[in-house]
Amino acid sequence: MIKTITLKGKNICYNLEYKRVKNINLRIKQDGSVYVSAGKHIPQNVIEDFLISKETFILKALERFRDRVVEERKQYFTEKELKTFILSLCESIYPYFEVKGIKYPQIKFRKMVSQWGNCRSSQGILTFNTNLVYAPSECIEYVVCHEFTHFLQPNHSKFFYVELEKICPSWRDCRKKLMKINIR
Repeated sequence: MIKTITLKGKNICYNLEYKRVKNINLRIKQDGSVYVSAGKHIPQNVIEDFLISKETFILKALERFRDRVVEERKQYFTEKELKTFILSLCESIYPYFEVKGIKYPQIKFRKMVSQWGNCRSSQGILTFNTNLVYAPSECIEYVVCHEFTHFLQPNHSKFFYVELEKICPSWRDCRKKLMKINIR
């Protein structure tokens, strides 16, 4: 259950879960959420006293999380520079796909919440997330290669990754870097 406590004038939400444990356990998760587990017999005021005793630790951990998010959100490009960069990547990679019978796609840009790019192969459209302004150039190149590869393999089968590996050998590292960028 979600609870709230005020620590040094700041309202902090935490997820409280009652378990079969003897102690009160506190975790600050990587997503910045505060998680507390406690035995069913421990009263709420004891849990709150425990959290107050740990307020310096909690607030510093949350501050580190906020600093990390700000760093991740650092812009590498302006929106106009991003579009120019992606279009130049599309043009440079296209000859590889042209010889395989792929027509040059229509390129679109829009803000997306859950994906970096999208390929509608039947319509010949590639759409790129404008949040790529927060990604390093090698990761943007990976996204362009990834979406173009969907013209050859519409799903994420092993054949898709065999094709992707041919044009973007570093795709695994780039995907890991992209997963660390919060786009929501």
